[in-house]
Amino acid sequence: MELYTTGYLDNGLGFLIAPRPGAHLIHLAAYLDHGVKDERQQENGISHLLEHVLFNPNNLTGAQGKQWEALAKSGARMEAWTGKEHTRLGLSCLPRDLPKVMAFTADLLRNPKVTKQALEHERKIVLDEIHRKRNRPEFLWTLVEEALYAPPYGMSILGPPEVVAQLNLKQMRQRALDACTPERTRLVIAGKVDSGAVRLIEDHFEDWYAPPLHAEHHPVEIVPQLIGVPSRSERVTLYLSCPGPALGDTDRPATEVFASLLGGGLRSRMFQRLREERQLAYAAQGGSSHWRRSGYLFMAMDLSRERVPEAFRCLMDLIQEMQADPPGEAETDRSEEHTSELQSPYV
Repeated sequence: MELYTTGYLDNGLGFLIAPRPGAHLIHLAAYLDHGVKDERQQENGISHLLEHVLFNPNNLTGAQGKQWEALAKSGARMEAWTGKEHTRLGLSCLPRDLPKVMAFTADLLRNPKVTKQALEHERKIVLDEIHRKRNRPEFLWTLVEEALYAPPYGMSILGPPEVVAQLNLKQMRQRALDACTPERTRLVIAGKVDSGAVRLIEDHFEDWYAPPLHAEHHPVEIVPQLIGVPSRSERVTLYLSCPGPALGDTDRPATEVFASLLGGGLRSRMFQRLREERQLAYAAQGGSSHWRRSGYLFMAMDLSRERVPEAFRCLMDLIQEMQADPPGEAETDRSEEHTSELQSPYV
């Protein structure tokens, strides 16, 4: 059993240190409790744009730029990601460079810099990203959340182009100060590391203080609706979703097993019934997504337009059958193994 070191500093910053026997690198991730959940509709997309501005190494200047240049030459890598609830800054480095990476990360978070040049540069890139993704099939998955949730959880991570285009420098600088605080920061360090990293965290973050955050937490509202995207194609992709448990809910593991039984792979009930037995759909799958404050189950199928009503009735019958006659022990055990493999950090 692996031993983790966890804790909090007096300023509210939390940390987790996870040694990985045999690892050659160290991965440091800073999770900021800031994402779409903190946005209003008139500023939807500001979290994602801010991530681009703050955490693109090409925007770094002065001492931060020199720090990163030295780390990059030593093989360090940096990436960032924005979601509904969190923004993630990730860095990978050799074990010998962890003190320098820790100092660099502390400087980025404690002194977030938003310049006009970086804002306009990243705005163009994000607007292009929005237009590119809206023309790709995976964008349709965002409509599942939009169809199930009211704002803010029903809003896009990228935001509408007309909103992103008008976000100004003052808004971005204030948002950077709101997002980068010790209370909102959680550090996760994994790889060739030990509990001695706690001292590094204390050295660089212990004296970091910011005014108490009084963020407004918008309620998570479920407002099911039907959303259709017009198309002349004879092929249709049908998405269905329903509310599910959040990450910390006790019934989340059971929900994941149920989602796997229903639509996880070629042996799932959806695939077997809709494709193999009835030949109603070319592809049929399902699963679940879980956040800290909410979650949902989803089902998707690719089929011809004329077969949508029949396939929908077939799927509803299948769900009712699973409710009336729950899966047996053997099928459930197999699904539990499949779900555990998907969740494994080594896959």
